[in-house]
Amino acid sequence: MRNLSKAAAIASLYLALLTFIPLINTAYTGHVEAQAVPGEFLVGFEKIDEEAIALIEKGNFRVVRTIDQIKVLLVKGKTGVSLQAFIESLARQPLVRYLEPNYIVRLPPMKVTQMIEATQVNVELIPSDPWWSTDPVYGFGQWNMRVIEADKAWDIQMGSHDVIVAVVDTGVRGTHHDLDANYMAGGYDWVNWDDDPDDDHGHGTHVAGIIASETNNGYGVAGLAQVSIVAEKVIDSLGSGTIADLALGIIHAADLGADIINMSLGTHRYSETLREAVDYAHAKGSVLIAAAGNDNAYEPYYPAAFENVIAVASTYGEPDDSRAPYSNYGSWITVSAPGGYDFYYVLSTYHLNDDYFAYMYGTSQATPHASGLAALYKSRYPRAKNTEVENALKMAVEDRGEPGWDELYGHGRINAYIALTAARITSVGGKGEIVSLNRPRIWAPWISLTVLVSLASIAFLIVTRIKA
Repeated sequence: MRNLSKAAAIASLYLALLTFIPLINTAYTGHVEAQAVPGEFLVGFEKIDEEAIALIEKGNFRVVRTIDQIKVLLVKGKTGVSLQAFIESLARQPLVRYLEPNYIVRLPPMKVTQMIEATQVNVELIPSDPWWSTDPVYGFGQWNMRVIEADKAWDIQMGSHDVIVAVVDTGVRGTHHDLDANYMAGGYDWVNWDDDPDDDHGHGTHVAGIIASETNNGYGVAGLAQVSIVAEKVIDSLGSGTIADLALGIIHAADLGADIINMSLGTHRYSETLREAVDYAHAKGSVLIAAAGNDNAYEPYYPAAFENVIAVASTYGEPDDSRAPYSNYGSWITVSAPGGYDFYYVLSTYHLNDDYFAYMYGTSQATPHASGLAALYKSRYPRAKNTEVENALKMAVEDRGEPGWDELYGHGRINAYIALTAARITSVGGKGEIVSLNRPRIWAPWISLTVLVSLASIAFLIVTRIKA
């Protein structure tokens, strides 16, 4: 669907009309949840100019937001507008590439099992974070970091603040005492349209802590990489967002120069707008990593299932972790990582105050392990391209399930120590030139004789043809 023909565009417009009207009119009542924002559409254009905007306004729609980088307008119908007439008018326009509903994006189903509050303590262990070895509720401590040999990897590299990881989520509590040293400003709140992407849900702060909680500070937990965290808030306090906001968050993160973009969220509905946002960020050099989802389903989950995204499935347990039963699976899975289950929950920072931590589990928790490892690798090899980081993640694994790649674990469960100790694989490149090799002089007469005989034969044939 990268280059939709006009016929395909028209077909997609009518499909939107016939298929999605019931979805966009579904209200949040009872147990039924809306699939898309009522009356809102994303329209892809060949170019965005006054003609494109006039085309929208002529159909009694208004432009809500402009996504210039991928030439998309978020539009909303005015009261009493004829949706059918609007779609039919767009179908006749050569400027229009596609139209789709502004789908709802949600966090994967998850559970907060416990919340605890921490105080500063003096611990002589390495790492000195008090809950590394054990914790006050379940006793397993940071089993998730131990199984991927994070402590061994830290002997080689702990991270660099020059590496930026964007957490595209519910926001981040940047003042948390186990995050503030690694938090950087510059993100955005796309839900409330302001430059303060604070977390009013908790999910994003938990994800951020797995990636970059302050390690060896005698407090709380150890994060995988001591890198810079920036927040793009695209999910509200109830755990829902839209494709438009998600696309904007991804694009903004890429424009900020994010090396890694973590997306512990998604939808089962394909979106061309979302794919274009992902491709835009990838072309800018970002590594995009997303949750596989928690439905125990084969059906693709986006953005994880896109070509330019690392899709992360979930494992749990120590020492031999296995697939978490809720984790989605399929041909689109790239790698797996500790996500937790059955008392092996993941302990990380939480948003309620600056000293709160919580236990969660899900592919939302598996994903930041992969993002943290990508950031650790980028810290060790600052000049590595995003494709090189992606290949390193695929190779730095412990095989699980069937030998080699499989639909449950992908290439395998990530291992931080392997990633930092394996030989670096770089892109093929460099300049080449043609050189002549000096052969032994003994061959020169024979070569000359061969050339003379060939020339004589050609001359003989030419003369013979002329006489004829």
